[in-house]
Amino acid sequence: MTTSSTTDTPQDSQDVLRLPLRKLGLRSGMALQTRRLVEGTSKTEAQFFGAIEGKGVMVGPASSEAVQTGLSTGEVCVVRGFTGQYEFSFVSRVLQTFEAPFAYALLAYPAQVDAKQVRQSMRTKVAWPAELGTAQGSNYEVVALADLSPQGAMVRADKPLGNVGDAVTLRLRAETEAALVQLELEAKLCHHSCPPGGNQYVAGMSFQRIAADDLVKLHYLVSLAS
Repeated sequence: MTTSSTTDTPQDSQDVLRLPLRKLGLRSGMALQTRRLVEGTSKTEAQFFGAIEGKGVMVGPASSEAVQTGLSTGEVCVVRGFTGQYEFSFVSRVLQTFEAPFAYALLAYPAQVDAKQVRQSMRTKVAWPAELGTAQGSNYEVVALADLSPQGAMVRADKPLGNVGDAVTLRLRAETEAALVQLELEAKLCHHSCPPGGNQYVAGMSFQRIAADDLVKLHYLVSLAS
Protein backbone atom coordinates (compact mmCIF):
# COMPACT_ATOMS: atom_id res chain seq x y z
CA MET A 1 0.00 0.00 0.00
CA THR A 2 1.34 3.40 -0.93
CA THR A 3 2.00 5.61 2.07
CA SER A 4 2.53 9.31 2.43
CA SER A 5 4.75 10.68 5.17
CA THR A 6 3.50 13.94 6.59
CA THR A 7 4.03 15.90 9.79
CA ASP A 8 2.31 18.83 11.44
CA THR A 9 5.48 20.92 11.34
CA PRO A 10 6.80 22.24 8.01
CA GLN A 11 10.49 21.73 7.21
CA ASP A 12 11.14 25.47 7.51
CA SER A 13 9.12 25.88 10.73
CA GLN A 14 12.16 27.28 12.57
CA ASP A 15 12.36 30.23 10.15
CA VAL A 16 10.88 33.41 11.61
CA LEU A 17 8.99 35.35 8.96
CA ARG A 18 8.18 39.05 8.77
CA LEU A 19 4.54 39.30 7.77
CA PRO A 20 1.79 41.93 7.65
CA LEU A 21 -0.63 41.44 10.54
CA ARG A 22 -3.56 40.88 8.14
CA LYS A 23 -1.81 37.78 6.72
CA LEU A 24 -2.27 35.96 10.03
CA GLY A 25 -6.05 35.77 9.70
CA LEU A 26 -6.71 36.81 13.30
CA ARG A 27 -10.30 36.40 14.47
CA SER A 28 -12.13 38.14 17.28
CA GLY A 29 -11.76 36.22 20.55
CA MET A 30 -8.39 34.63 19.76
CA ALA A 31 -6.21 34.28 22.86
CA LEU A 32 -3.18 36.55 23.27
CA GLN A 33 -0.58 37.41 25.87
CA THR A 34 0.56 40.96 26.55
CA ARG A 35 3.59 42.04 28.56
CA ARG A 36 4.58 45.58 29.39
CA LEU A 37 8.22 46.39 28.55
CA VAL A 38 9.01 47.18 32.16
CA GLU A 39 11.50 45.15 34.17
CA GLY A 40 9.86 42.61 36.46
CA THR A 41 6.46 42.58 34.75
CA SER A 42 4.81 39.28 33.84
CA LYS A 43 2.62 38.16 30.96
CA THR A 44 -1.10 38.89 31.05
CA GLU A 45 -3.69 36.69 29.37
CA ALA A 46 -5.66 38.73 26.83
CA GLN A 47 -7.74 38.39 23.67
CA PHE A 48 -7.92 39.96 20.23
CA PHE A 49 -10.98 42.12 19.53
CA GLY A 50 -10.21 43.52 16.10
CA ALA A 51 -7.94 45.72 13.99
CA ILE A 52 -8.13 48.51 11.45
CA GLU A 53 -5.21 48.22 9.06
CA GLY A 54 -2.82 51.12 9.46
CA LYS A 55 -4.79 52.53 12.40
CA GLY A 56 -4.79 50.29 15.45
CA VAL A 57 -5.25 46.91 17.12
CA MET A 58 -7.83 46.37 19.85
CA VAL A 59 -6.94 43.92 22.62
CA GLY A 60 -8.71 43.27 25.90
CA PRO A 61 -8.53 41.11 29.01
CA ALA A 62 -9.19 37.38 28.66
CA SER A 63 -12.08 37.57 31.11
CA SER A 64 -15.23 39.32 29.92
CA GLU A 65 -15.84 40.43 33.52
CA ALA A 66 -12.53 42.32 33.82
CA VAL A 67 -12.79 46.11 33.98
CA GLN A 68 -9.12 46.97 33.29
CA THR A 69 -6.61 45.93 30.64
CA GLY A 70 -3.47 46.13 32.77
CA LEU A 71 -1.98 48.51 30.19
CA SER A 72 -1.51 52.27 30.35
CA THR A 73 -1.58 54.89 27.61
CA GLY A 74 1.89 55.65 26.24
CA GLU A 75 3.67 52.52 27.43
CA VAL A 76 5.19 49.90 25.12
CA CYS A 77 4.17 46.26 25.24
CA VAL A 78 4.90 42.94 23.57
CA VAL A 79 1.95 40.99 22.15
CA ARG A 80 2.22 37.24 21.54
CA GLY A 81 -0.31 34.76 20.20
CA PHE A 82 -1.07 31.64 18.20
CA THR A 83 -3.56 31.59 15.33
CA GLY A 84 -3.77 27.81 15.03
CA GLN A 85 -1.18 27.93 12.26
CA TYR A 86 1.30 30.67 13.20
CA GLU A 87 3.01 31.67 16.43
CA PHE A 88 3.51 35.43 16.27
CA SER A 89 4.68 38.46 18.25
CA PHE A 90 5.01 42.19 17.79
CA VAL A 91 5.97 45.26 19.83
CA SER A 92 3.54 48.16 19.98
CA ARG A 93 2.69 51.31 21.86
CA VAL A 94 -0.58 51.75 23.76
CA LEU A 95 -2.44 54.62 22.10
CA GLN A 96 -5.42 54.68 24.46
CA THR A 97 -7.31 52.54 26.96
CA PHE A 98 -11.07 52.27 27.47
CA GLU A 99 -13.34 50.96 30.22
CA ALA A 100 -16.76 51.43 28.59
CA PRO A 101 -18.70 49.80 27.05
CA PHE A 102 -16.02 47.17 27.80
CA ALA A 103 -12.36 47.19 28.78
CA TYR A 104 -9.85 47.23 25.94
CA ALA A 105 -6.65 48.91 24.81
CA LEU A 106 -5.98 50.43 21.39
CA LEU A 107 -2.45 49.61 20.22
CA ALA A 108 -0.52 51.15 17.34
CA TYR A 109 -0.89 49.01 14.22
CA PRO A 110 2.40 47.18 13.61
CA ALA A 111 4.06 47.53 10.20
CA GLN A 112 4.96 43.83 10.38
CA VAL A 113 4.97 41.01 12.90
CA ASP A 114 7.41 38.17 13.62
CA ALA A 115 5.71 34.88 12.77
CA LYS A 116 6.72 31.22 12.71
CA GLN A 117 4.57 28.65 10.92
CA VAL A 118 4.16 25.65 13.21
CA ARG A 119 1.31 23.89 11.40
CA GLN A 120 0.66 23.36 7.72
CA SER A 121 -3.07 23.90 8.13
CA MET A 122 -5.67 25.11 10.58
CA ARG A 123 -7.23 22.45 12.78
CA THR A 124 -10.95 21.88 13.12
CA LYS A 125 -12.57 21.45 16.54
CA VAL A 126 -14.18 18.02 16.86
CA ALA A 127 -15.60 15.76 19.57
CA TRP A 128 -15.37 12.18 18.29
CA PRO A 129 -14.44 9.25 20.59
CA ALA A 130 -10.72 8.46 20.56
CA GLU A 131 -8.06 6.40 22.31
CA LEU A 132 -4.33 6.97 22.61
CA GLY A 133 -1.64 4.39 23.28
CA THR A 134 2.09 3.84 22.84
CA ALA A 135 3.00 2.62 19.39
CA GLN A 136 4.38 -0.67 20.76
CA GLY A 137 2.05 -1.17 23.73
CA SER A 138 -1.39 -2.68 24.07
CA ASN A 139 -2.84 -0.30 26.68
CA TYR A 140 -4.96 2.55 25.35
CA GLU A 141 -6.29 5.54 27.26
CA VAL A 142 -9.66 7.07 26.43
CA VAL A 143 -9.06 10.70 25.41
CA ALA A 144 -11.20 13.63 24.31
CA LEU A 145 -10.33 14.64 20.77
CA ALA A 146 -10.22 18.45 20.78
CA ASP A 147 -9.16 19.29 17.23
CA LEU A 148 -8.07 17.56 14.06
CA SER A 149 -6.30 18.25 10.76
CA PRO A 150 -4.86 15.96 8.10
CA GLN A 151 -1.44 16.57 9.69
CA GLY A 152 -2.16 16.18 13.41
CA ALA A 153 -4.51 16.39 16.37
CA MET A 154 -4.89 17.63 19.94
CA VAL A 155 -6.41 15.55 22.75
CA ARG A 156 -7.29 16.05 26.41
CA ALA A 157 -6.99 13.44 29.16
CA ASP A 158 -7.23 13.09 32.93
CA LYS A 159 -3.71 11.66 33.24
CA PRO A 160 -0.30 12.19 31.60
CA LEU A 161 0.00 10.67 28.13
CA GLY A 162 3.76 10.58 27.65
CA ASN A 163 6.69 12.81 26.83
CA VAL A 164 7.41 15.10 23.90
CA GLY A 165 8.89 13.00 21.11
CA ASP A 166 7.15 9.77 22.15
CA ALA A 167 5.67 7.58 19.43
CA VAL A 168 1.93 7.01 20.00
CA THR A 169 -1.06 5.57 18.19
CA LEU A 170 -4.37 7.42 17.90
CA ARG A 171 -7.53 5.39 17.40
CA LEU A 172 -10.46 7.39 16.09
CA ARG A 173 -14.08 6.35 15.50
CA ALA A 174 -16.46 8.74 13.76
CA GLU A 175 -20.04 7.96 12.78
CA THR A 176 -21.12 10.04 9.80
CA GLU A 177 -24.31 10.06 7.76
CA ALA A 178 -22.51 8.23 4.98
CA ALA A 179 -20.50 5.63 6.90
CA LEU A 180 -18.65 4.62 10.05
CA VAL A 181 -15.05 5.86 9.76
CA GLN A 182 -12.41 4.15 11.88
CA LEU A 183 -8.75 5.14 11.87
CA GLU A 184 -5.61 3.93 13.64
CA LEU A 185 -2.83 6.46 13.08
CA GLU A 186 0.83 6.54 14.07
CA ALA A 187 1.83 9.87 15.59
CA LYS A 188 4.50 11.70 17.57
CA LEU A 189 3.81 13.87 20.63
CA CYS A 190 4.82 17.47 19.87
CA HIS A 191 3.70 19.08 23.12
CA HIS A 192 2.24 17.87 26.40
CA SER A 193 1.22 19.92 29.42
CA CYS A 194 -1.30 20.53 32.16
CA PRO A 195 -2.32 24.23 31.99
CA PRO A 196 -2.00 26.16 35.28
CA GLY A 197 -5.20 25.85 37.28
CA GLY A 198 -6.47 23.06 35.05
CA ASN A 199 -7.20 19.44 35.90
CA GLN A 200 -6.65 17.92 32.45
CA TYR A 201 -3.59 17.21 30.37
CA VAL A 202 -3.38 18.51 26.82
CA ALA A 203 -1.31 16.72 24.18
CA GLY A 204 -0.65 17.75 20.60
CA MET A 205 0.66 15.29 18.03
CA SER A 206 1.75 15.14 14.40
CA PHE A 207 0.80 12.14 12.28
CA GLN A 208 3.54 9.96 10.82
CA ARG A 209 3.57 7.72 7.73
CA ILE A 210 -0.12 8.12 6.88
CA ALA A 211 -1.46 5.59 4.37
CA ALA A 212 -3.06 7.16 1.31
CA ASP A 213 -6.56 5.88 2.07
CA ASP A 214 -6.31 7.06 5.70
CA LEU A 215 -5.30 10.51 4.47
CA VAL A 216 -8.41 10.62 2.30
CA LYS A 217 -10.53 9.69 5.35
CA LEU A 218 -8.90 12.45 7.42
CA HIS A 219 -9.62 15.08 4.79
CA TYR A 220 -13.22 13.83 4.68
CA LEU A 221 -13.68 14.08 8.47
CA VAL A 222 -12.12 17.55 8.63
CA SER A 223 -14.40 18.76 5.82
CA LEU A 224 -17.46 17.45 7.72
CA ALA A 225 -16.49 19.31 10.89
CA SER A 226 -15.56 22.58 9.18
